[in-house]
Amino acid sequence: MGLFELTQLIAAVCAFGVGVSVLIPRQRTIAEWSFFIGMLLLGLERVCHLLSWQADAVPYMVTCQRWSLVCLSIVPVCWLVFSITYARGNGIELLKKWLAVLLTFGGLLLGFAFLSRNNLVVDAVWTAEAGNWVFQLAWPARLLHGGVIFGVVLALMNLEWTFRAAVGTARWKIKYTVFGLGLLFGERLYTSSQAVLYSANRGQFILLDGIGLVLASLMLAFSLYRSRFSKVDIYPSAAVLQRSVTVLLVAGYLVATGLVARIVTALGRERALPVTALFILIGAAGVGVVLFSDRVRQATRAFVSRHFKRPLHDYRHVWSEFTKRTSGIFDRKVYARAVTGLISEVFEALSVTVWLHDKATGTLVFGSSTALDSEHGQIAQLNGAVTSALSGAVARAHGPIDIDASPEPWCELLRQSNPGLFKSGGHRFCMPLVARGEFEGIIVLGDRVRGTPFTAEDLELLQQLANHIAAGLQNIGLSEKVIQSRELEAFQAMSAFLVHDLKNTASTLSLTVRNMQQHLENPEFRAEAMQTLERSVAHINQLIGRLTTLRQSLRIEPVLADVNKVVTSAAQSAGNDPQVVVKLRLTPVPAVMLDTKQFESVVVNLLVNAREASAPGSEIVVETGAHDNGVFVAVSDHGCGMSEEFIANSLFKPFRTTKKNGLGIGMYQARAIVEAHRGRITVISEVGKGTTVRVWLPLAESWRYDEHETSITRR
Repeated sequence: MGLFELTQLIAAVCAFGVGVSVLIPRQRTIAEWSFFIGMLLLGLERVCHLLSWQADAVPYMVTCQRWSLVCLSIVPVCWLVFSITYARGNGIELLKKWLAVLLTFGGLLLGFAFLSRNNLVVDAVWTAEAGNWVFQLAWPARLLHGGVIFGVVLALMNLEWTFRAAVGTARWKIKYTVFGLGLLFGERLYTSSQAVLYSANRGQFILLDGIGLVLASLMLAFSLYRSRFSKVDIYPSAAVLQRSVTVLLVAGYLVATGLVARIVTALGRERALPVTALFILIGAAGVGVVLFSDRVRQATRAFVSRHFKRPLHDYRHVWSEFTKRTSGIFDRKVYARAVTGLISEVFEALSVTVWLHDKATGTLVFGSSTALDSEHGQIAQLNGAVTSALSGAVARAHGPIDIDASPEPWCELLRQSNPGLFKSGGHRFCMPLVARGEFEGIIVLGDRVRGTPFTAEDLELLQQLANHIAAGLQNIGLSEKVIQSRELEAFQAMSAFLVHDLKNTASTLSLTVRNMQQHLENPEFRAEAMQTLERSVAHINQLIGRLTTLRQSLRIEPVLADVNKVVTSAAQSAGNDPQVVVKLRLTPVPAVMLDTKQFESVVVNLLVNAREASAPGSEIVVETGAHDNGVFVAVSDHGCGMSEEFIANSLFKPFRTTKKNGLGIGMYQARAIVEAHRGRITVISEVGKGTTVRVWLPLAESWRYDEHETSITRR
């Protein structure tokens, strides 16, 4: 067996071995299954190349090469699924968002490769210049390699996104997996780009693929040995992906190998090109590992601090990062997640855990961690009495506490709840979070890179950060109380209106029941009583319907629609009142994006309001037209009108109304629907002269639908 066959065999065995080992023994996740399938396909691809090399005839060799490309067509989707779900706390949600893209991309690649499998490789030719076999590729194979390049770049971008968001132990756990796959994908970028450029796959490049798979498998095996794909919950920020350097690195790598290829060809050393490219790739991977090493970063910082007399910490950067990461957060768990990452980066502590004080039970509950997962973190909730005593002891402490050096019983509990990952990680410290005398939780940090002890400067900065974190947690708690207070206030106001309306309805029904005893035999009375019952039931149902809309999310489903048709339908739904005439002055207007049912309810509400405000014999005018790169609908009446103060302070607020039997919900709901359509609603009114309500909507071509922005949730 020659070098080529031996390399392919070793690569296949490595791929199968690493792929199977990730499933034994553990709870299998989507990331692990996609990893297994991806490694299995890479191993099968190597087997196809091995069989091709051992073939006695060219046709059989070509057939094996074709099936290797079919196996390769499934590889990008498997690794895309892995890169989306690996080490991410919201991997399932992200996978759902990517599902349509993955199914389309994977289906096209696999279907195209399978249907055109007999036309992928044209011929196999031995060339003396290359010193190996050259497989001539048809255009379907070139297109397939182009899809591989696209999928590999997307997978690299997702892995970079995850790696840059990881801190502390999480980064330590995933580092070699990311760099192993980076080595594998980088090598494939080179060989696939060569196949696209030269319409051929040379034996040297197949050999290079095998060597790259062996090296990547070794790094992945080391990562499995070190971290065993343990659960890591990383929540990357979308801003990281926007600043991704993957595309720049890919472009730089391809340009570098292209220049080397030109130089090597000019020197007549074409056979050495794959080896040269491999050394470039290994060197790039090595530089990446070194540059992203926590040890190297810490040594560099210490060297600069020692020789250039600068502070150990860049305080301006620390506080600006603290402000940027914690501003606008109103959830304690999300806030804890943000500060754990920051503290891990600032102090180069791989294990940072935030425990939050549950004031209702007096216990410490798991907030966030760079080392523990949420299941392990539940230990604090399993010992209510013990953690209650621990909370009191920690709250009385001042400053950071060395829990490895303290003999206190509660320190032993903290040591058990926050196990050290590295024997040489140094002492663990506990930092109480206290704001205005109230205990908010604790921070436990340890496993510093190289076991570097905490200095006085470190502990002082930790104390200041803890004060700000405690104040932030307290503010979030106060914000939650304010929200609850407003919800209670709204509920009380709603209850007052509900009781008032139900009381009036109950009085009407009570009077009808009393009169039944005397006039039940009268046909006219029975008819009138039936009408009273129908009106009362309709009023109660309307009341329930309006109150229900306040608890539900407003989600619009826009389609291209004609405003004039919606206005006409709304006029019919509002019904006819012989005492008030409704005139429609509809002008042909461009189509807009509308949720027709929701917008029709807006127009109906405006018509009902105008009718109730109008005197008998007056008229209501409904106009449509084009204006300001959009379409408007205006409803005008000559009724009682409203004051400027009421319009500014009460009209669009719930439970504010001038109607005797109104709830003050209609205009609040109408504005919410209009704004969800990217529109605006304006009111011009004068007491005693009438009101004009004007709704403006943007044209369809300038309208962009975003599910998150058009979903309004009311408390």
